Amino acid sequence: MTTTWTNREILKSYFRGIIDLQIEYMNNYPDMNNDYRRENESFIKAVKTALDEFSNKLSPELKEMYVAKYRDNKPFIEFYNVVAPTGYIMALNKELNSLVSKIERPKQRLYG
Repeated sequence: MTTTWTNREILKSYFRGIIDLQIEYMNNYPDMNNDYRRENESFIKAVKTALDEFSNKLSPELKEMYVAKYRDNKPFIEFYNVVAPTGYIMALNKELNSLVSKIERPKQRLYG
């Protein structure tokens, strides 16, 4: 399995709850120490921290929009002028992508 952390993959993992599950797993098994954990633990925690801070500023409707986008693959166009004005959603998306782009990713490698 290869791990590629694109912005989209990070956002999908976060809004689908996978990042939360990984954090929970790491907290439940602190003694488990393997290459994947050593290389990805700080990255996963950085994603959680950064995206939680962003998410906490959102209204419940906007949070639901991001979950629908990244969990159910619904296009943003379905939410324009319904959840919020189009320009506001586009500005949020730009801010979100900028935020995710700044997170340092672990070196890509093949896990076997």
